[in-house]
Amino acid sequence: MSKRSSITHSALVQRLVESGQEFALFRYPRDPDPRLVMGAALPLETPLGTSPHGHLPSGFLFHPFAPTLSCPTLLIAPEVVCRGWELIALETEALEHRRVALCQLERKLQRAVPHGSDFQRIYRKFRNQIDRGRARSLFLSQAIEGSWAEAADEGELFLKMAELYPDEMTYMVYTRTSGRWTGHTPRTLLRGSSRRVETVSPSGTRHIAYAPNLGQMVSDLLEIPSEEVSGVPSGMAREFIRLHEGYPRLYFTGLLGPLNIFDETAIFLNLSCLKQHPGGRAVFYGGTTLH
Repeated sequence: MSKRSSITHSALVQRLVESGQEFALFRYPRDPDPRLVMGAALPLETPLGTSPHGHLPSGFLFHPFAPTLSCPTLLIAPEVVCRGWELIALETEALEHRRVALCQLERKLQRAVPHGSDFQRIYRKFRNQIDRGRARSLFLSQAIEGSWAEAADEGELFLKMAELYPDEMTYMVYTRTSGRWTGHTPRTLLRGSSRRVETVSPSGTRHIAYAPNLGQMVSDLLEIPSEEVSGVPSGMAREFIRLHEGYPRLYFTGLLGPLNIFDETAIFLNLSCLKQHPGGRAVFYGGTTLH
């Protein structure tokens, strides 16, 4: 057995992690083969809604709940794109097997890792808004800081998520701006190509559009956070979250997925995830409070 064929899937993920390369490793729902997009990650500045599909930028999209200068919408360039463990092993063979020190920007983001919030206090405040008839729902969330030393290595974590959630999209993303994130989500917002695209509403209703303006559709998703992860009415809910939730969500409850790679686009809502960093992790979770 060759060295390439004998390397474990967990070791392949660790190879990516330790190389310091920016990448997105992800697996579609019910698809046994993971996909890799590897390349430089830069802030996305193209006005997507004004471009036909053929002129959209290509790459892996990583979009935060509320973009800021320090937490921008990112696009990982498709310098390397492959599918399946064998091709991933081939494409990553030349990567150096060493952990790259965090750059200054990563250290700045490291200090911004949330340390949790007083969830019960926030919940009581929002119940007061509901009782007064000012709101109908709110997606409240929390981030808990935990020890990374007791957890499985990151390769095993990605594989375990894929095993436990076969019907969900699972991913690991690393950029020098965002740091390293791992998660899974059952929520597909949009999937398709320049010829045909399918969108899925929160209720599960599917809509199909032919020859769509995919740039405009993606732009609309990026512009305002979904009511699923903010609340109703959305303006009041976003302001309540900004004032009272007590921590920056960063890329939790944002959007992610491949954008215009080989004429394929898929956008997912980032619902269950954790942010890894040396010596620790921040686990994000939340749910909707209804009237």
